[in-house]
Amino acid sequence: MSVIGKWALQGVVVFLFAWIATMAGQWSASVVRSTSSDRLAALGSVRLSTESVAASVNKKAQGGAMVVGALSESNE
Repeated sequence: MSVIGKWALQGVVVFLFAWIATMAGQWSASVVRSTSSDRLAALGSVRLSTESVAASVNKKAQGGAMVVGALSESNE
């Protein structure tokens, strides 16, 4: 890789790290400005969404197990 290519790659990496640091700083500042009840509400909504995802995955897994069981019984 040429020297200019390495410099360009380093520039892109530095830019990405700077952008990530800026986003993390803005998020941190918004968390500090929010009240504790806002943070609890956000935590509750995350918990509810993860529970609903887990429930849907369990339903799909159970449905898949039933299909596999039905297929194995029909082959016998």
